[in-house]
Amino acid sequence: MIYTALFHLLALFITHAASSAQYVIPHSHEVCVSQDFPNQHAQQYPTLVSGNLNGTTLIVPIPIDVARRVIPNEYGILEKAYRTLLPSFPDGMYPMMAQIVHDHDLQLPAYNASLPDFSRASLEFPFLDIFDDGRTPFRWAATFMISAENNLAIEGAESYGADVYPSTFDPPCDAYKTLPSGITYAHSRSNNRTWDRYMTIETAQSRENVPYPLEFVKNITNQPVFANTQACDYYVRLFNTTLSSNAEPVVGSVSTNMEPFKEPQVWSGVYGWRLATPFLEPPKVSECKPAT
Repeated sequence: MIYTALFHLLALFITHAASSAQYVIPHSHEVCVSQDFPNQHAQQYPTLVSGNLNGTTLIVPIPIDVARRVIPNEYGILEKAYRTLLPSFPDGMYPMMAQIVHDHDLQLPAYNASLPDFSRASLEFPFLDIFDDGRTPFRWAATFMISAENNLAIEGAESYGADVYPSTFDPPCDAYKTLPSGITYAHSRSNNRTWDRYMTIETAQSRENVPYPLEFVKNITNQPVFANTQACDYYVRLFNTTLSSNAEPVVGSVSTNMEPFKEPQVWSGVYGWRLATPFLEPPKVSECKPAT
């Protein structure tokens, strides 16, 4: 939802600018060099927002009664849907998603537009039934930590009703940092220390134990995402390119102090994937709709 709103704001700006003008905000890599691969599919999809998304996505099993307390009551939980995909998922548990990711080389060629990189951290809740049809999964993501220097990304998320904490990330312009021990980590902390919002993800490779197939991550990360049901983001992550060929299964820990939880949380021994994928997204706001 960040991308659509972000480029919608940019499109409004461009509409009022001279038709021959090119509106390009300097990329963050001009002051901090990212190691991410460049966007290689923008020209193929000139009317769509595109870029590369790199980072760590962990599946955090939480008790389903805890999930029910933190997810708004009006959104049902499609437990059958995730158990169909993961028959071995523990009884009485729900698959929350925790991630820190880096958005790189965002472009919208139809508007000659590009936007600076930014990082974001979030706790997200897939397999939600917002239309009470028992079959259309959506993912609720109502709170983000976003790079403080990217005002457009912050405004884009807020325009969808999300709460955003302008934050500092380590590393500042990549999805994660690898230590000499082989452990990778990413850390974010809100710039307003009064709120003291933070998230840290630390992981190591886990090729011996991969409880969540990459196909499962593809499923949940391509569910329409929303902060409230007034608008949904229908972006698509592409898992069939060479960019994701180096995807690595990982195991690690998440420590965070972020909504919808009221107290700091730590989850250890959780599994997921460290990977990069391209993404595509329509540049206009979309109404949330059930599957046809």
